[in-house]
Amino acid sequence: MARRELEMTGATQAVLAALVAAPARDHHGAVLHAETGLPFARIYPVLARLESLQWLDSGWGEPAVHQQGWPRRRWYRLSEQGLAMARGALASARSTAAHGVGRLRAAGEAV
Repeated sequence: MARRELEMTGATQAVLAALVAAPARDHHGAVLHAETGLPFARIYPVLARLESLQWLDSGWGEPAVHQQGWPRRRWYRLSEQGLAMARGALASARSTAAHGVGRLRAAGEAV
């Protein structure tokens, strides 16, 4: 059975903070890398986990004319419920930072 929670690590907090800062924008891995300073190997597992918890919507963008021959980029955006969950999780992480690693619930999961 799949685990339905996420460790609130520093990488998770950094990615969530970048997503929350511009919730209506389509975020790409390269942009999140530039905004957070995290390596791609830390960003994509966080995005995959947030997507599995239904906090993110995602899709494949169409390549621009100058990008022909390049693979399409995957975009990520917080879902409406994911945005509320992310804001709450970040607020909770700030208030409980001294108490260890917290856990995030799947969207719609009871407390």
